[in-house]
Amino acid sequence: MRNWCCEEAPIPYTCMNISKIITIVLAVAAAAFLVLILSDPYFFTSSRKIQKTGEAKLEEGILGNKAAFRQASHYFSSLIKQGRGNRDTYDLLYWSYRYDDDHAQAEITMTDALEEYPNDVDFLYQRAETRLELQQYAPAISDYNQVIDISKDFPYLPDVYYSRGAAHYKLGQEKEASADLQHALRTSSDSLQPYPVYFQE
Repeated sequence: MRNWCCEEAPIPYTCMNISKIITIVLAVAAAAFLVLILSDPYFFTSSRKIQKTGEAKLEEGILGNKAAFRQASHYFSSLIKQGRGNRDTYDLLYWSYRYDDDHAQAEITMTDALEEYPNDVDFLYQRAETRLELQQYAPAISDYNQVIDISKDFPYLPDVYYSRGAAHYKLGQEKEASADLQHALRTSSDSLQPYPVYFQE
């Protein structure tokens, strides 16, 4: 078989050109891999270890070290970006942001989570609560409505009605707010304040 590449001379630079191309491709691949490693220090760390570390930081934050919430969210978001997160990862990331009073990121997290786990009642409720905090009253009501439609035995249903009523109240929809408040009062074991009192505090 003839070696057309390096045999004789009509095309003297072919071998050199192919060699250069291969070298460049390998160099680019190595550089890309290095950038990946440097940008994600947990690339070779197991998912379980990253999640456990994040959980430890979340607990540390709950015990009083507020800076640990941001560290926890870093671990959980790293897992999700790598495609190694699961439902618990999204939930833990949400609470890391909520405890850190970063409601905007908490809302984004639940929106992303609902793309992966559509109609997850807990995630819908958590996004609704966050949207209420962000004064996104109409979207919050939409989420509360879905929770009620999907699950009639949701354990926090009285809270859903009370919070939905709060959103109605802030939108000036007093009839709907009153109906939700009455429903919450009938089904909740907690003492619930009227909305004017609640929002004054």
